[in-house]
Amino acid sequence: MSKLRLIITLSMVILVTFVLSACNSDSDNESTQQSNQSNEESLFWLQARSGNDDILGSIEEIAVEFQKDHPDFELEIDGTGDRPAYLQQLRTLIAGNKMPDMFDTDPDAFAKRLVENDDLVNIGEFLEEEELYDDFIPEALAYQQFDDGNIYTLPIEYNMEMFFYNKEIFEEYSLSPPTTFEELLTVSEELKENDVTPIAMGGVDKWPVLRYLAFIPFRETGNDFLNQLTSGEASMSDSVGLEAAEFVQEIGQYFQEGFSSTDYTTARQLFSSGQTAMYYMGSWETMNILNDGMNEENLDYFTLPMISSTEAATAQNEYFTHSGIGLAFNKNTFNETSEEFLKYLIERYPEIYSETGQFSPIAHDNENFKTSLHEKINKDMQSYGEDIAFPWDTRLDPASNEAFGNEIILLADGTISPEEFVNNMDQILQENIQN
Repeated sequence: MSKLRLIITLSMVILVTFVLSACNSDSDNESTQQSNQSNEESLFWLQARSGNDDILGSIEEIAVEFQKDHPDFELEIDGTGDRPAYLQQLRTLIAGNKMPDMFDTDPDAFAKRLVENDDLVNIGEFLEEEELYDDFIPEALAYQQFDDGNIYTLPIEYNMEMFFYNKEIFEEYSLSPPTTFEELLTVSEELKENDVTPIAMGGVDKWPVLRYLAFIPFRETGNDFLNQLTSGEASMSDSVGLEAAEFVQEIGQYFQEGFSSTDYTTARQLFSSGQTAMYYMGSWETMNILNDGMNEENLDYFTLPMISSTEAATAQNEYFTHSGIGLAFNKNTFNETSEEFLKYLIERYPEIYSETGQFSPIAHDNENFKTSLHEKINKDMQSYGEDIAFPWDTRLDPASNEAFGNEIILLADGTISPEEFVNNMDQILQENIQN
């Protein structure tokens, strides 16, 4: 009898436990469903920009507008303007299966891997389907294309790169804007002899120094040397690669002292405050330089110098112009809300972004330029040649890019020789191409 009571009691306990578990399970499922429904109305954007960035501010403003007709919508934003730290954060999230709904990325080797895994929305196809493709400036879209012509990153900026220079300093020493690399070195030497720091450089981010390595190869071969380098058909120790390394070491002596530990913003402020005569950067920094306090009358620029040889592969109106780091969308979380927000973003972006003094990748009528310098930049943008330079940091594989970034600092400050640099980089490239 006692055994029967025990069995009945145990059976009741099991039954009650099962019922409670089922209720809890239903409650958990309902909670999860509610959470998922809530998440469907929000987007998480991991961005690689500083707090006062014009792109960040423009998209935040557009998100607030979008929310008026979509009250449950929320754009959650995280990230940092420190590019190395940002890339680490992004890769950590993706490795942990927590890819953001939208995130900043170049059309580089890392993004290519995500494409191969079918993780990204095909932005080119989306723009075609929504009849928005032709609204974009062709060069802005072209920069985001992979080798097969597909586009997975939305252009949200449009820039040209140049050497900003301080007109007052140049006039004081009767200097003219250089048109060749030889003239650039001559002008830099004359400034240095007069105790003027020639060039501001932010070495912490590394890519600004790496850009100088790309100058000579682009003028001599267009993008051919870079393409052959990444495919294993060329070596850094080839004559053009060695020449590029020699130029970096020569120009490096004209960067400010301690450039390797100078961050992006500090480098710009060195120039805008008149402590250096030149600063190689992109048109996106025009307003920041002026907002730092530089007199508009003293600010001007010259484009990428030429090589003395008459055999140059690229023309004077061909240089670095691009749509910068693009905006990728997670294919696995791309839903109706994402689609509606993306369409609204494209619709409103040109007007709002242009009001900040930047150039939109989405074509629109804009005659209200912030300054006369913006008018000059716009004219140059309208007269690009056919060959546009690709930044090396968006074409090298991640491991090689990190190695190039570390070694280019040592090359520019004279720690290693050009021969050591090219040999080290050939070894790195060989290892990564094989892998």
